[in-house]
Amino acid sequence: MSRTVCLVTARMASARCPGKALMELLPGEPLLAVLIKRMRTSKTVDEVALATSTNPENDAIADLGKSLGVRVFRGDEDDVLKRHIGAAWAFDADSLVRVTGDNPLTDVGTMDALVKLHKERRADYTYVPGEALLMGILAEVISTDALETSWNEGEPKHRSELVTLYIKEHPADFRIAMLDLEPALLRPSYRLTVDHPEDIRLQREIFKLLGRGPLVETRDAIALLDSRPDLVAINAHLTHKGVNHRSVELDAMVKAAQSK
Repeated sequence: MSRTVCLVTARMASARCPGKALMELLPGEPLLAVLIKRMRTSKTVDEVALATSTNPENDAIADLGKSLGVRVFRGDEDDVLKRHIGAAWAFDADSLVRVTGDNPLTDVGTMDALVKLHKERRADYTYVPGEALLMGILAEVISTDALETSWNEGEPKHRSELVTLYIKEHPADFRIAMLDLEPALLRPSYRLTVDHPEDIRLQREIFKLLGRGPLVETRDAIALLDSRPDLVAINAHLTHKGVNHRSVELDAMVKAAQSK
């Protein structure tokens, strides 16, 4: 029986917002704790675990994970792909749900739909296509075998934070499934990832105003932003409104390979 692990990845290092993983979104509730607690509401994963690097500055992240009762893997600082593979081996995972620590409002419903589709299609990689959609609410599912192939066959560029780049560049070599995002979650002009102080400020407002502790539903956060343009304006100047043409090109390659 296959085993699927939701792997939350986080580090203290950040060029624009260092230490963001441990910044409080609610009193006594740092960003990383909020994210882990939300991921634990998933109905499809067998375990939620945490991955960080062996750099001593990430000791606090590992300690937080342990205090929350999740298993922690520590791997290579720069080879992110290798770190994912090490975590998959450590947690006996046939597939990983990759969730980045930048995204406290990762949508659990979409994540569960991805896992379900991944299993139904017996896929190597399952994701939501479209760069304009990637606003901080999405996860992706990758088989351990596909991760290993990417590391063995790939180049140094594939071992950075671009963990799935090799798969997208070689779609004919993998079974890839694509999930369309629900219209209720299509808000390309909103920014729900955390990479700047303004992003932290917006997240704090969302969690405070919704008043449900860490277990805020992504759809409710979006509905709140729909009703409050003033909140959207907090970090609107940081939103990348242009299309990432490289991502569009890769999505087209995947679709072309699937149609053959």
